Amino acid sequence: MRKIFIPIFLLFGISLYAQQPKDIMKDPIPVAMFQATYAFHVPGLDTKDLYGVSHDVGGGFVYKTESNWLFSAIGNYIYGPKVKGDRVEILGEAITTDAGEIIGSAGSVALLELNQRGFHFQGEVGKLFSFGPNPNSGFFVQGSLGYLLNRIRIDYQQALLNVPLPVDKDYRFGYDRMRGGPAVHVEAGYLLLNDTRLLNLSVSLEVTYARTRDLRDYDFRVFTNPETGVMEPVGPTDPKKRYNDLYYGIRVTWNIPTYERKPQDFYYD
Repeated sequence: MRKIFIPIFLLFGISLYAQQPKDIMKDPIPVAMFQATYAFHVPGLDTKDLYGVSHDVGGGFVYKTESNWLFSAIGNYIYGPKVKGDRVEILGEAITTDAGEIIGSAGSVALLELNQRGFHFQGEVGKLFSFGPNPNSGFFVQGSLGYLLNRIRIDYQQALLNVPLPVDKDYRFGYDRMRGGPAVHVEAGYLLLNDTRLLNLSVSLEVTYARTRDLRDYDFRVFTNPETGVMEPVGPTDPKKRYNDLYYGIRVTWNIPTYERKPQDFYYD
């Protein structure tokens, strides 16, 4: 990632110190921008077998050249409220009751929350096609390479006096099914840049595909073998197994440009 960020921030420095003030409403100009972004995603392929819809929030940096090429580096934090399946399936039979609950250290049902967490880092290249109120706004397409990770988050902060010991501390890593791998991302939308610093937004549709693998060496879950009736652990994960993780959805981004505004003209009688 350092190889991606360093040249982009060099471009950022050049844009700050070398560009001459121009009228963004009339002239195509180079623009360095910080970004704050939000996306809503629907899962596909192997992702939908484990997770429901998800959100991501993040930020980054984009540099638009005078010829409307886009170069950016972005990091996003993924969170989703739903992990599919009942708790017996998610956590295994050995540590749960028939109802899928875990008995905590105080002897009562522990309060657990299971949800999705992850992140996605990417470096993007794209092209903007001028259309709209000025030469710096228009439709854009871009693609990227990056890295995506997702996992099950087991949260029991509400149960400090009734700790679920089977998933406490490092034990939870044996149940979170964390996986990650290289990701490709394509995006198409509309970018609006203005001479005010408040109305610089983009809306886009996007698809992210990641070829992931298990990042935990061992799966702690235990299930009853239907042939023998004996409870057996899932055991070591397969280092050769790959998952096809897919997210598609809509993204809204607020851009914070660093360009200098062209001085206003004043006329005197």
